[in-house]
Amino acid sequence: MKKLLISSLVFLGCFISVRGQVYIGSAYYPEHVDSKQVEKDACLMKEACFNVARMGDFAWHSMEPEDGKFTFEWLDHAVQILSQYGIQSLLCTPTAAIPKWMHDAHSEIMIMGADGKRKPYGRRRHACLNNEDYRQYSLRIAHKLAERYKNNKSIIGFQIDNELATEEPYCYCPECLKKFQTWLKQKYHTIGNLNRAWGTIFWSETLNNFKQAWLPRKMDNPSAYLDYQQFYSDIALDFFRMQREAIKAVAPNMKVTTNIGGSGFVTTMDLYKLSDTSDVLSFDNYPVNVTLEHLYGNDTGHPFDPAMTSFAMQIIRGGKSRPIWVPEAQIGRTALTQKEIVKEGYPRLWNHQQLAYGCRLSVFFPFRSFESGHEHLMAGVIESDNVKRSKFRELQQTAQELQEIYIQTGEMLPVAKAAVIRDFQVDWAFENGYTFCPDLKYLREVYKYYHALRSQSVMTDVISSQANLTNYDLIVVPYLAMASPDFCKRLEAATQKGSTVILTCVSGIRNAQLHKADALVTTDLQQLAGIEVEGQEALFGRKSNILTYEQQTGCCQFWFDQIRLKTASKLASFSGNYFKEMPAITCNEYGKGKVYYVATVPEQSIVDKLITEAVYSSSIVPLARCKHPLVEISELEDTSGKQYIYVVNFSDEEQTIELSTYASDIKTEKEYTTSASVKAMDYLLMQINQ
Repeated sequence: MKKLLISSLVFLGCFISVRGQVYIGSAYYPEHVDSKQVEKDACLMKEACFNVARMGDFAWHSMEPEDGKFTFEWLDHAVQILSQYGIQSLLCTPTAAIPKWMHDAHSEIMIMGADGKRKPYGRRRHACLNNEDYRQYSLRIAHKLAERYKNNKSIIGFQIDNELATEEPYCYCPECLKKFQTWLKQKYHTIGNLNRAWGTIFWSETLNNFKQAWLPRKMDNPSAYLDYQQFYSDIALDFFRMQREAIKAVAPNMKVTTNIGGSGFVTTMDLYKLSDTSDVLSFDNYPVNVTLEHLYGNDTGHPFDPAMTSFAMQIIRGGKSRPIWVPEAQIGRTALTQKEIVKEGYPRLWNHQQLAYGCRLSVFFPFRSFESGHEHLMAGVIESDNVKRSKFRELQQTAQELQEIYIQTGEMLPVAKAAVIRDFQVDWAFENGYTFCPDLKYLREVYKYYHALRSQSVMTDVISSQANLTNYDLIVVPYLAMASPDFCKRLEAATQKGSTVILTCVSGIRNAQLHKADALVTTDLQQLAGIEVEGQEALFGRKSNILTYEQQTGCCQFWFDQIRLKTASKLASFSGNYFKEMPAITCNEYGKGKVYYVATVPEQSIVDKLITEAVYSSSIVPLARCKHPLVEISELEDTSGKQYIYVVNFSDEEQTIELSTYASDIKTEKEYTTSASVKAMDYLLMQINQ
């Protein structure tokens, strides 16, 4: 009876019952079609059980065909028609792609590369965020949109720009130089402070005044380039805030967000700072074609791994107990190089995985495949011939399932007892060629530890070094090159109270300005680990060493600390050509906790073994486990305190889930004690029985 009631609610009134809570829909481009087609599309969206459409992201010319001449009537019509079919709208400011008339009037609006050449017109994300004309145009269009739709109940919010700070955003124009010099003066106050921070005595780079400061390029002075990266992150954040404030001034209750590109793996903007001013945290999710490997030029393809997708979502959440949005969700082939085929059924399961990590809006991109233009290869909910095929039916099923779940559970958010530290300052430092070891790719190595935790079915937050550490039983600190004294103190306090900590090499070797620490590794971390680092060596990436961890051997690369044990014990030794018999992994009892230290960059199998031991040491017991790499298990809690286990099986076979608690299927109410099974390419959502 309960199941029948829920199904009836979804079928007859899903648009009303979940409005403002969970949104499923598509990116829609009414400017591409006539008004009659808009109504036909709205009818199809309703049939698909969609309840939201995202519009306007690349429609600047359609909104403003000439300077100061605004034509929003087509958008008014689309919003109205969609609303009549129970579909609300997420509107975008169109500032990611400027109209040609703007370029022709202000050619200096384009980004200037480090080579001094302006980007030509013809793509997107090609305007300088510091250009005052561009900023004023952007401010005006944001204000006009907010003013026009501020009282429209069909609008759920605004997305600022599109994939801000992606696609080679750094600019070297005269305006950026002036802004950078001003930024430096505000940060350092005196030129002496700047010279000391940059270490300009080296290579005779000492500056006499702030007007001599230059715009650093990759491979320039590492401290200078680090400041430039932080500067441009601040500029991108300011561009977002500028539009957000323009909207909020007119429509203070309207939700405002921006969609992070690169499947959440953007490094050019500090996402932790963005979360402080964004009403909703959002990212575009392309789990097959866009992974963190894009950061490192890997174009060979990366087989789908659910841990990679959850890693992105946890980066976006940053440890915050807040829902997230996905304004673009992959459904098939993309406009990029096709590295992998999107398996039928994956888009449905990706959306269940998103829901398991607190997602409250998922917008499939796009509704209809484009007939022409830059992204004409993108697969749509329907193709350009308007025929409903398997993708339409799969996404229709997805919308029904997610809305049905929300009716039963309400808002659920993931709960984690483990955390991995990811820091944007460190990201930027590693990006600059020879700052440390050029072959050591920071985020790839951070992911190794996250992946190892997820393979143990341990829920794991990804947080900054400034975050609160007190709620975590296990804290992993991989390659945190700049470890502040405050972070070291908080990490020590967490260990004293009983947290298990994993520290790796490279952590704590520099301060915030990339100056050397008080020892080869900052003394605070060495004392915590119970070791003394007596030497450090780096090795070209194609060469490697061997370590032995109990009966297991594995490859290690890039960086090697030579350690003398003080209060720590040796768990693993180097056993290859370099540093034979010296400690490779150590463990130290500290307060009520333990501290592991990894003196090198080991392969995944060694990281997996270490994480297994550390999880046991921390006394973390996952509510459910599964060893299959294509099974994602999440632990969640709703607003009333009820706990859930969300299992998504991306494999082609039925899988068995081991349980450490009693639970029951929320759909069938079937009770489980020690184990449960989930069908191939399907999900299972269980409520914990108190």
